[in-house]
Amino acid sequence: MSLLDLLFPRHCLGCGQTGSYFCPACLNLIAVAPDRICPICQKGSFGGLTHPGCLTPRGLDGLTTIFPYGGLIEKAIKKIKYQFVTDLGSELVELFLSFVGEDEAFTRFCQGKPVLVPIPLHPSRLRWRGFNQSELLGRLIAANLKLDFAPNLLARVKNTKPQVELDKKDRQGNIRGAFQVNKNFQFSISNFQFIVFDDVWTSGATIREAAKVFKRHGAKKVWGLALAR
Repeated sequence: MSLLDLLFPRHCLGCGQTGSYFCPACLNLIAVAPDRICPICQKGSFGGLTHPGCLTPRGLDGLTTIFPYGGLIEKAIKKIKYQFVTDLGSELVELFLSFVGEDEAFTRFCQGKPVLVPIPLHPSRLRWRGFNQSELLGRLIAANLKLDFAPNLLARVKNTKPQVELDKKDRQGNIRGAFQVNKNFQFSISNFQFIVFDDVWTSGATIREAAKVFKRHGAKKVWGLALAR
């Protein structure tokens, strides 16, 4: 046990037991999303692959999410995001990876050695929070999956309103034009494959907009990845 753990012991988010953020008993209460969806029409899809009829030249090629957004998973994400409990990230990612390894379509996509790119925060938001939760979690995921990680490849150039505060019909307009490829890297994207990662998939507008930017610059395939939806 480290000195930090002695001074600030971890407590289970469910029952408060000391030792870890997810005790064995509460782990059994965490639900897993029973189905995969097409990232475009959001209807059921084998392995999260985009339906052939939904596939477009600048759209996502697939989507993987593991947990329903609720319960302990929602609590964990909010703890990281709004209470800055960043050391929770390692336990959350470990739990996420224990399930994502069983996802055949995603595993197959990873065999092509895609580059994992987290959804960036706008600089003003990053200054306020001090860190990007998607970058923190994405870095852990990439390291465990032995994938290249490129946190500075995508830049957020539009200071959008939080998507969660908007109606579904307003989210696409809010996020449109929010991202651009870092000018130092835009010529090295062609024919590469990418995973765009965010902590939560709500309407999907954010990840779809990021995918559009990569496809516009010649990316071969882009897959969406989120902890929960």
